[in-house]
Amino acid sequence: MTRTVYGPPVGLAVRGVGVGAIGLGLLTIVASLVFAADLPSWLRVVAMVVFAVAAVLFAVVLVVGVLRVFGRGTRLVLDDDGFVNTTGFRLGVRRGAWRDVRKVQTDGSYVSIDLAGGRQSLIRTTVLDVEPRTLARELRSRLNDDRGYRPLTPP
Repeated sequence: MTRTVYGPPVGLAVRGVGVGAIGLGLLTIVASLVFAADLPSWLRVVAMVVFAVAAVLFAVVLVVGVLRVFGRGTRLVLDDDGFVNTTGFRLGVRRGAWRDVRKVQTDGSYVSIDLAGGRQSLIRTTVLDVEPRTLARELRSRLNDDRGYRPLTPP
């Protein structure tokens, strides 16, 4: 089999770029209006602090959106040797080999990969551009290929 990479939906990534860019643009306009107005110095300092915090937040949203557009960040990688799951924090094992996989099952928007030793990896499909059942089917297919199982064919 080949290497398959599942990433976030492109619409979600582009939305992050748009929200960050629009937010920074609006902050620039509002900041220029505030500095053009004759305000007391204490109010100008408070406004500067609020604008700085908001600018940092919008810049982070913009950078994360750009990284996601270019394929960085949240993703699931499947190859001949195993998988790499970076779909969320504290969702179990991030990397595993097919030889360690015991069971693949789906429950709602999560796909669970049970590994040897009682370990588990949960894949959040809400952050990926794939349906849970489709992903579970592909994971089972890769697991069967690793085990050497083939579909039965009539004689």
